[in-house]
Amino acid sequence: MANETMKALVYHKPGHISLDDVPMPKIKQPTDVIAKVTMSVICTSDIHIMHGYVPVVEPPRILGHEFCAELVEVGPEVKGFKVGDRVHVAPLSFCGHCKWCKIGRVGKCENAGGFGIFAEGCQAEYIRIPYANSCMIPIPEGMTDRDVLLIGDMMGTAWFGVKNAEVKEGDTVAVVGCGPVGLCTCLLAKKAFKAGKVIAIDAIQERVDLAVAEGVADVGYNVMTDDVVNLVLAQTGDNGVNCAIETGGNVKSLQLACDITGYRGIVSTVSVFPGPIELPLHELLYKNLTIRMGIQRAEGIAEMLGMIKDGTICTDFVLTHQGPLNDILNAYDVFGKHEDGCIKYVITPFES
Repeated sequence: MANETMKALVYHKPGHISLDDVPMPKIKQPTDVIAKVTMSVICTSDIHIMHGYVPVVEPPRILGHEFCAELVEVGPEVKGFKVGDRVHVAPLSFCGHCKWCKIGRVGKCENAGGFGIFAEGCQAEYIRIPYANSCMIPIPEGMTDRDVLLIGDMMGTAWFGVKNAEVKEGDTVAVVGCGPVGLCTCLLAKKAFKAGKVIAIDAIQERVDLAVAEGVADVGYNVMTDDVVNLVLAQTGDNGVNCAIETGGNVKSLQLACDITGYRGIVSTVSVFPGPIELPLHELLYKNLTIRMGIQRAEGIAEMLGMIKDGTICTDFVLTHQGPLNDILNAYDVFGKHEDGCIKYVITPFES
């Protein structure tokens, strides 16, 4: 690559990000690739980092971890990929063979830094991808970047939540929190796992309405205006839902999930909570509830790719906004403040 610098979004200190000229990435290890970022999206985790809520991420740091790319340089130990290949990349880099990777806890990979993010993020023109064989998948012929853009993070997290909830055909499922992960959860529960009824719950009416309008939820409630517990009980003959999948990430949303789940049901949370939380143990005890939580393990990718290809699932309705890297500061503002009905903001390459 002839250029010495590229454009990238850099986190400098809490509350301060800017689009800067930075050095082009270079191969550092034989398992690396260099890729041109062809499409990325902003994640709520990026907003948390920007505000300084993730102290393990020290500035300066190029942000971003959800993306597709085209390979422009391939390290000598990368197998099965070549320059020009189009790939979707997992939201974190992991070696695949350390003790943590072997048990599926790839976010704690000893060799990739132990905190599950890219050292050099994807909200840039180019990116170095360490341990490329472990964290890249080829984009199948005939599929676009938009088709697969959410599969590694939003859909991977949703898959983890739905599987932990043991959703079965015909079940009544509540999804508490209908941001990007929650909407993907509704989609998988309804279309892939054949839930009989999906109930979408959020504090933003546009998101509830979107879930119902797109057919990924049968009914939706707003926690700010509706008596959600009694409405859910009415929907379920006073039994409560078979399972509730919580994505809201706060004590109130977790409590609500427990309140609306029926006897011997499952509460599955995929949230990364900002601090210690209290669990309603008395409710878990007397209703014989099971609660499951954790971080996704990059599972279900092959299955979801197949369902995208055959039209069973489509995430395009979640990708509400799009703009070039040039406008990423505005994109962060719109996405971070939930303005203009924004669910996910797609970033396309820099326009010179």
